[in-house]
Amino acid sequence: MVKSIRKRVSTPLQFIGIFLLLVLSACSVQKAQKTLLTAAPLKGAHVGIAVYNETTQQWIDKHESDRYYTPASNTKIQSCYLGMKYLKDSIPGWQFAENKDSIFLMPLGDPSFLHPDFKYQPIADLIKNTQKHVVLCLPNKADNFAMYGRGWAWDDYPEDYQPERNRFNIYGNVLTVSKTNNGVNVAPTYFTQHQSLPAKYTVWSREKLSNQFFAKPDAIKDPVQQVPFITGSDYTLAKLLIEDSLHPRFPIAIQKGWNQSSVSIIKTVPTDSLLKIMMNRSDNFFAEQVLLMTSQQLLGKMDDAAIIDTILKTDFASFPQTPEWADGSGLSRFNLTTPENYIELLKKMEAEFSMERIKGVFAQGGKGSLSSYYKNIPGVLYAKTGTLGNQIAFSGYIITNKGTRLLFSVLVANHVSPTTYPVRHAVEQYLTAVMSKY
Repeated sequence: MVKSIRKRVSTPLQFIGIFLLLVLSACSVQKAQKTLLTAAPLKGAHVGIAVYNETTQQWIDKHESDRYYTPASNTKIQSCYLGMKYLKDSIPGWQFAENKDSIFLMPLGDPSFLHPDFKYQPIADLIKNTQKHVVLCLPNKADNFAMYGRGWAWDDYPEDYQPERNRFNIYGNVLTVSKTNNGVNVAPTYFTQHQSLPAKYTVWSREKLSNQFFAKPDAIKDPVQQVPFITGSDYTLAKLLIEDSLHPRFPIAIQKGWNQSSVSIIKTVPTDSLLKIMMNRSDNFFAEQVLLMTSQQLLGKMDDAAIIDTILKTDFASFPQTPEWADGSGLSRFNLTTPENYIELLKKMEAEFSMERIKGVFAQGGKGSLSSYYKNIPGVLYAKTGTLGNQIAFSGYIITNKGTRLLFSVLVANHVSPTTYPVRHAVEQYLTAVMSKY
């Protein structure tokens, strides 16, 4: 009898305890939100917050979460989803056919060809070792995308974060200048073979409308620089670069159209190895090529506007608010979306792919591109940053020390802090406070 009474008495007490815990947690989160919104680096800025407790399937915090913000490189989360779903296990890089005299190759947007990040180079090995003529094939119909994305800044043409997009990519579409014990090393050498390299390692740039590269007198600490080159659309430059680098047995031919009866696809690097670099380094070039390769796979053509429209009507039709989506990287300020959309996308990714796969691709707190943030937090964080002038974004997953799984998106627009560090630090303090309560 005593036992049964104790049981009945403890039940409401437990309920009250749980209720008080939830109330205290909610108050703590609201206090953390207020601290973030009133932080000096965010004065006058617009802030969107969405935090979702996936363990209980409840919202923890929202603030203007249905408003539109410029996501910057958080746009790469969309590209990451496309790559994981539609590029499968390895990049479908090239169409291939052959006859007794020749091999025929049509590039499908693979960014890894002769890229220094990837040692595995099946196409380069094929071109270098074949005893047949090599024919590079153009598609019958011209691709429907520009070398620059919609809304990109033309003045950024010599910046390493804005290489041109292309069906046929080579060396990452950049000239790489590195510091050596003997002075300066340039790759590919094709662009500078008719000029003397300066003995002093300084800043490099390029003429606006030509592939004329030059050294400036300005000092630079970074031991490696990259300057985009003009790619062209007819493969002529790529042909010259291949011949200069791989020295095939015969001069490479360029052919319009594809008339081979037996065609296969040559896969190149593992998809997730490329996506990991894209997400950790925030590589714009890889993100743009993932968007174009997805278009090739789904639509049979490279058309950035068409693939974006298709995905918005299919995979992303469940988004609470319809995004404005302009490119694959987030370089464009035409991109607009909401924190709630990112929560929906993060849910979708976890539902369609394993969390272990996501962890292997996203940047982790305290490591890599997040090495300066989220080092000593009450949990583990996997996320993607985003930065444009006066805008920052941060979205991803948290697993707290208590085992709670949180999804979050914090988008900040129009801050006037001279650097992003104070803004990111304020967001870090907010998320750390949320983690500690769950």
